[in-house]
Amino acid sequence: MYKDIFESIRNEAEKRNLRERTIQLYCSDVSYFLRWIGKNVSDLTLGDAESFLTAKRLEGRSPETHNHYRSA
Repeated sequence: MYKDIFESIRNEAEKRNLRERTIQLYCSDVSYFLRWIGKNVSDLTLGDAESFLTAKRLEGRSPETHNHYRSA
């Protein structure tokens, strides 16, 4: 469904010489965000990302996990 997004993530990550596992985690994190937010990609806003990050922080996610979500 979001094939183009994941291809873009992969392309940018490979340019940065990220490890395969990091790329997989970023794609997984973005997939989780898209399911969580429940909107079409074209309707997403910066506020949606901030809401997601705030909710995850308030759920008690570790700083490392929170930073990983932000990076993805």
